[in-house]
Order: sequence, then structure tokens, then C-alpha cells
Amino acid sequence: MAIPKIIHQIWSSQNNPLPEFFIELGNTWREFHPDWQYYFWNDKKMNTFIRQYYPDYMELYSLFAYDVQRWDVIRYLILYQMGGLYVDFDTECLGNIEVLLATDCCFGTDTEENIIYSSLVKDAYLNNTYIASAPGHPFLKSLIDCVFISDQMYIKKENKLLQVLQTSGALMLSDVYSQYALKEQITIIPATDVAPFSLMEAHAILAGEEKKEWNIRLQKASAVHFFIGSWGYYK
Repeated sequence: MAIPKIIHQIWSSQNNPLPEFFIELGNTWREFHPDWQYYFWNDKKMNTFIRQYYPDYMELYSLFAYDVQRWDVIRYLILYQMGGLYVDFDTECLGNIEVLLATDCCFGTDTEENIIYSSLVKDAYLNNTYIASAPGHPFLKSLIDCVFISDQMYIKKENKLLQVLQTSGALMLSDVYSQYALKEQITIIPATDVAPFSLMEAHAILAGEEKKEWNIRLQKASAVHFFIGSWGYYK
């Protein structure tokens, strides 16, 4: 497998310290991948990384309108430089996912209920909750180029959610994918494997609800996304 055995997770403590529950979820990835290295990226490490490997981008990176854009982009930059598997902290690993990494660049997707602004998706829908890649992959380079040539990264608009999705998040990913000539290079990991529940279902599970149907989905999945992210409330 050309994808290095490295798990990356990031957390900015500008607004809140890393919650204990997220630490527990992060440990599930280490548990099921004992032979993988684990990198935890905090604010200091992220900024040091940019200065070391992408000094030409440092000023632009610091000028992004929203912190969440930086948190999106840093994962693309880290994976382009180092390779490995990036996963959000609000995900739980249920089993080793190496079998799902069929090519040198892989992205998760979502159930239809969770795809926001689906009418804007031209082809397949990719999200950045789960990304695995070999270092230097050309698709990641396409993402990075798209981000840093967009003047929309530096303007605050009324619809923050849509702006972020289109400039650094899932809609941007999906748009770059729709124009990418070598789609066979990209594996889209089915939602049944890594995001088998809608946001409402995931929150119900966290609240202690149980259903037989949910248990069946859990048995088939390698990971769960709980959709706990609250970046929309942050600057």
C-alpha cells in the first residue's frame, strides 16, 4: 500500500480544549491500527508545519476569512507532504480500514440525507471527514491549487456554511473531482462503511437510543461519523 501508515488528527484549541470524548474516539483509531503512527496536530504544530513546508502559502493561509477554512486546508497540505489517513475527531473506528483503501487517494462520502446543497454537486460527493492518500498525489495538488487561487477564501459572506463548503470543504472537493480527468485514481469509500447514519440518527445513538436496524448497520461499518462538529459557531 503506497499510503503511509500514519493517522492524522487536528484540533485547534483557540475556542475550546480537546474534549475528553474526542480523545476516547481518537484512541479507537489507534486501537484498530496498532502498527500505524499517530500524529496529533495542535495550533503550534500546524503553524510550524506551514512555515516549514509551505512558506509561500503562510501569508495567504493566515488571511483566510474563517478558521474552519484553515482546518480544512491544513489536512490537504499535511497529506500532500506526508501522506497517510486523516480522520475527524468526531468519528469512531470500529475496525481496521486498510481493506477500504483501494487506491492511492481515498475519500469518504455521506448518506443522501447528510449531503447539504446536493443540487450543487455535479458528479460524486466527496467529504473531508476521511481522507487517505499517498504523499504528492496529483488530486491533492489540484485541491491545494484550487484553494489558493480563489479570492473567495478571504471574504466573509452572509452564508458562512455555503461559502466554506464551496471554498475549502465538501462542495469544493466534489467540484474538483468532477473536473478531474483520472477519476479511476480516486476511491470513494461508501457511506455504509464510514458514515452509515444520518446526523439525526447519529445524535440519537449518542443519546442512548437503540434500534435493531442501526445495530445491523454498525456490524457492517468500519467507522461512524457522529457529526458533532460545531465550527459553524466559531469565527
